Amino acid sequence: MKGANDRSGRIRYLEGLRAIAIVAVVVIHAAITEWHELPPGSARWEALNWINSVLRYCVPVFFMISGALFLAPERELSLRTLWRRNIPRLLVAFACWSLFFALVEVYGPGGSRDLGELAQRFFTGHFHLWFLLALTGMYLVLPLLRAIVRDRATAWYFVALAGPFAFVLPLLEHLPVVGEVLSEVLGTMRVQLVLGYSAYFVLGHLLSRIELSRGRLRWIAATGALGAASTGLGTSLVSRAEGASDELFLDFLTPGVALASVAVFCLARACWRDERGRLPPIAAALAANSLGIYLVHPFFQWVYRQFGITTEFATPLVSVPLLAVLVLIPSLAVSVLLRRIPGARRVIA
Repeated sequence: MKGANDRSGRIRYLEGLRAIAIVAVVVIHAAITEWHELPPGSARWEALNWINSVLRYCVPVFFMISGALFLAPERELSLRTLWRRNIPRLLVAFACWSLFFALVEVYGPGGSRDLGELAQRFFTGHFHLWFLLALTGMYLVLPLLRAIVRDRATAWYFVALAGPFAFVLPLLEHLPVVGEVLSEVLGTMRVQLVLGYSAYFVLGHLLSRIELSRGRLRWIAATGALGAASTGLGTSLVSRAEGASDELFLDFLTPGVALASVAVFCLARACWRDERGRLPPIAAALAANSLGIYLVHPFFQWVYRQFGITTEFATPLVSVPLLAVLVLIPSLAVSVLLRRIPGARRVIA
């Protein structure tokens, strides 16, 4: 890996990306609840919409970080390691946190205290735990992806196929009349190899290996800004037409989100490659505990809601960042604590 490393061997720009991405995740989750409750088109709704739209790069960036690390040819990775360490750790983390959140929701204030609901919530998982299952799926196909990226031309071909089939055409299926025909054609073709989040994995590897001039970085930044703008504008137009908040353009597998994610990844790599650069202590702490923060932070949002602390007390540009900070602080503390307890480390994967 050509990026500058710190003394621990961590790749600095990937650590910086982790810090940026986890903050974005918490901010989005702080904003999304009220956004769904407001009528589309109102000034407050639009403010929350643009906060969500601009930060949608967060989850794709996490996948790209994993791709940059796990698809690196110098990294040794065997099927034995995948099945005896990597995949079990994710499944153990999913089971532990799914049970925790199921207990909170079923036996917490206003819960049904029904064992059937507890079992259902445990197996389906809390809304944010989908990421662990998606990452498990990526680990399952890692040997295949590593074979694909051995040849750079083949890897870029893989990404080129993913562009239309994973990002563009599924979005066009929502068009009237034409979308129905397109959906039937795609259903018949079943080009599924390049679907899902594998494209982000491969992109993370490829973008970590190429040198970009300042001119290209400017173009990438511009397209990223256009991507974020298209996400916000598309969400606004579709939601107004539907009369309710619609997340079609907020999906992580959309062209706008993909462009913004690529831009954030490339710009972070350009900014943090200098060996003399050092991440601020708080950024380093957020990066080291990013997954732990991700797993625990909805609990603190739930706690605050029990006391009526939501984003409604002020304008979104003030209330959303403030609530995000209030969630981040205890989430970081819990993650640090769990990482220091040997038997509890597995629950944060």
